[in-house]
Amino acid sequence: MGHHVQSWDIVSQVMTTMPDTLPRASARPGMFLLLVAALSVPFYLLGALAPGVRAGDVAVPASATMFVVPALAALVLTVRQRGAARALLGRNRHRPSGFRRWYALALLTTPAVTVAGVAIACAAGVTTPALPTTSPAAAPALVVFTVIAAACEELGWTGYATDPLRRRYGTLAAALILGIVWAAWHLPALIQAGHPPAWLAGWCVGSVAARLLLVTLHATTGGLAAPILAHAQLNLCVAYTPGYDQPALPWICGLLTTAAAITAYCAAARGTGNDMGATAFERRDTATAHRE
Repeated sequence: MGHHVQSWDIVSQVMTTMPDTLPRASARPGMFLLLVAALSVPFYLLGALAPGVRAGDVAVPASATMFVVPALAALVLTVRQRGAARALLGRNRHRPSGFRRWYALALLTTPAVTVAGVAIACAAGVTTPALPTTSPAAAPALVVFTVIAAACEELGWTGYATDPLRRRYGTLAAALILGIVWAAWHLPALIQAGHPPAWLAGWCVGSVAARLLLVTLHATTGGLAAPILAHAQLNLCVAYTPGYDQPALPWICGLLTTAAAITAYCAAARGTGNDMGATAFERRDTATAHRE
């Protein structure tokens, strides 16, 4: 238990000195969600009119370019408030020291889930072993693109909306709220791509679980780097997963992601005495300042 408390004290020291925390008064997560919905409409219309592409075995509509919307919405809500937009952008550069296990979790969870999911699907006979249809030569460009897309999304979902919701509802409830909204936000684009209801349902289960993982990574590291890395891995693994267009695989991977996310959340919660609200950081910041 002492090791966990020490780890969270390190987080507190980092967060006490970081200049990128948004002022409480400036954070309006409800308005952010409404603005995301409104700004996404033109992209949904684009998806209905323009042809899409394929990322491996998965169809990707033109509306997928809406990954810029969360960052845009967050900037719109902070640009007129002194220092708020700068603080928001500063969170993307934050690199807390330590916590190597959480960064390892960000990088390795989705690849491990994907490999296990494909193995289970092949063993169950719902898909056949195959090589990815995406060329390995495309990997560098895909890595760059997925990191940029993930950074744009997480600047809004995590950098702007997560901590105010955590302060109000706690980490688990905030993750579920954002996870459900996040999944619903993607649904029009996925429907445009022609995915059947069974596929969509499995994908939604995995997305809500993935959001819990991303929120937990943010809570444990205090910054955006780990959630961005984990989010980028989600998209990169889809591009290189053979058979992901079959409904069974999103379900299998979604359930495995749920197990991984719950495990990560419980491990983090044990380290704070089951207190995973954003206010836990603030209390520890105060205690650290008093000790110093």
